[in-house]
Amino acid sequence: MKEHWQERFSSKEYYYGKEPNAFLLAMQPYIPKGNILCIAEGEGRNSVFLASKGYDVTAWDFAPSGLEKIKKLAEEREVEVKTELHDLADVKWKEEKWDAIVHIFGHFPKPVFDRTIEGIKQSLKPGGFYVGELYTKEQFQYGTGGPGNPEFLCDPKTLLEKFDGYFVKHFYIGEVERIEGRGHTGLAHVVQSVLQKR
Repeated sequence: MKEHWQERFSSKEYYYGKEPNAFLLAMQPYIPKGNILCIAEGEGRNSVFLASKGYDVTAWDFAPSGLEKIKKLAEEREVEVKTELHDLADVKWKEEKWDAIVHIFGHFPKPVFDRTIEGIKQSLKPGGFYVGELYTKEQFQYGTGGPGNPEFLCDPKTLLEKFDGYFVKHFYIGEVERIEGRGHTGLAHVVQSVLQKR
């Protein structure tokens, strides 16, 4: 899987474009200023956007080619984003480190997804936010983006159960239009979350 993403991000083209995810763009005013982590960040469109809004942003990905493109885009937009090479399958999460964690279209095998959500919960500060937009299992019928393996897609009910006890600022399941480079093109089925750690 690493080889797939390393190869995808090796081209000059930004596969998912350079502009931020539309949901993140809409929710940004609700995200408190502070230390923000973007996981499975790919080529940097979301982390660079947040840095341009004055956040202290760190981006994680497991493809070195993706991290290089984050640095390039940050330089182009004249902002600073810290980049770290991490595989979510074995990364060590620090206790109560982040004011918000952004998770946009990061889809993984179930054991990695479960581990990642537990790590997010551990690593958010009290009052911190999980901000996510993920494809639901219905997305497999749309063919407009997302993983080819339906097992990697998100079950909204499971997501809510995992964040039991969090304050739900926003939660939406349904259709949205997403035009994000070549990777996401057209009508899609997503689950959107803004969940606050109490």
